[in-house]
Amino acid sequence: MAELDAIYNAYNEITDAGENAPQHVEAYSQIIAGAQGTEGTKRLAAQFIPTFFKHFPDLHSRAIDGVFDLCEDLLPVVRQAAIKSLPSLCRDGPQHTIKIADVLCQLLQLDDEDLVIVQGALQTLLVQSPREVLAVLFTQGIKGVELRDKTMDFITNQVVTAFRTRVVTDPEIELFFVDEMRKAMGSVSDSELESFAKIIMQTTLYKTGALEDLTGLSHIYVAHITSEVPWNIRNPDSIKRVLVAGKLSMPLFQRNISADVLLEFFATHILPRNEFEQLTDKQRAHVLRLYTDSITTGHPSPAALKRAGGLLGDLLVMTVPAEQDSTTPVEFAQVECLVLALDLLTQDPDLLDRDDLVARFRNLYNLTQIQLSSIKQAIKTASSKVPQDAEQITTIKTLTRTQTIHNNIHTIVKAS
Repeated sequence: MAELDAIYNAYNEITDAGENAPQHVEAYSQIIAGAQGTEGTKRLAAQFIPTFFKHFPDLHSRAIDGVFDLCEDLLPVVRQAAIKSLPSLCRDGPQHTIKIADVLCQLLQLDDEDLVIVQGALQTLLVQSPREVLAVLFTQGIKGVELRDKTMDFITNQVVTAFRTRVVTDPEIELFFVDEMRKAMGSVSDSELESFAKIIMQTTLYKTGALEDLTGLSHIYVAHITSEVPWNIRNPDSIKRVLVAGKLSMPLFQRNISADVLLEFFATHILPRNEFEQLTDKQRAHVLRLYTDSITTGHPSPAALKRAGGLLGDLLVMTVPAEQDSTTPVEFAQVECLVLALDLLTQDPDLLDRDDLVARFRNLYNLTQIQLSSIKQAIKTASSKVPQDAEQITTIKTLTRTQTIHNNIHTIVKAS
């Protein structure tokens, strides 16, 4: 009881002093000491230390340490009150913001109700001092293994919301946020890279076209392919990273950013026949679709197109037999991508004069012409059955997609 009375007396002494409050150092020291006392004094210390913090700059370090101790207290009411008070300490002592933001970031590891309190305090501090909080999140949170998931969750939710709802409006802070994400992209997982890319495309800077160096961003996406592990075409994770890099790059290509860096990666590591042969049929279809889309939308240089022509021509020769009566099966989904890409390269006379390609085009023309008739009849038969169940609907969709692929191939090779 005596300890509680001492805390109350110290509180009254400082309050009654008014403008002379800074002179009552011993009284404030008494309040700080309460953080190490009984349950009752801890509750009072959690309330009173922040109340008078601004009056005693010489005691800031002791006061902050006292509040930090209370943030780890076993009593939830004490712990949560202390956590809630941390942003006010930064408001009255901005020089301590980095230190306090770092502790709040560490406290993201707490669970349940405590985590909600921590997130609220960190969000309040984000509004007060956005640059400092963002710096801590990316230097301490993202780099810490234990903290990483909780920090990513805070960034993708609370931080993004602060910008989206215009709680944080400074363009320089938004640019700082984007730059921090760019730097972090050098060592992130596929899902984290996609999260950062999505956030960047949601920023006002990106939407208004004010964000510079989109070419550098596309290079970051390509560098991600080999950022964690060496490239290995037989490793499904390597192929997945290529597809992720390509998917994220597409919006940049639509903004007149060149796909040359991505195309060069393909030309070196994927499209050479000895490499391509190691892929599964499903992987081949995916990477060829991505490559075709990149050529179509990525403003490739003449040098990139010329190199692409030879590689794609070799793959078409590998994929399609020269004679119609060959027993070699044709993967038309892959062939569609190849002929679509080759169609863009028809300005290269050397490519068009290749006898092995001419033979393949002739064979494809005949094959697709024959199969289109069969596919059309199959669609007609499947569509005539009523009522249609889920299996029939799926069959019709598959046949329609197959018909589209064959039509695309037939049209292109007919004109070649």
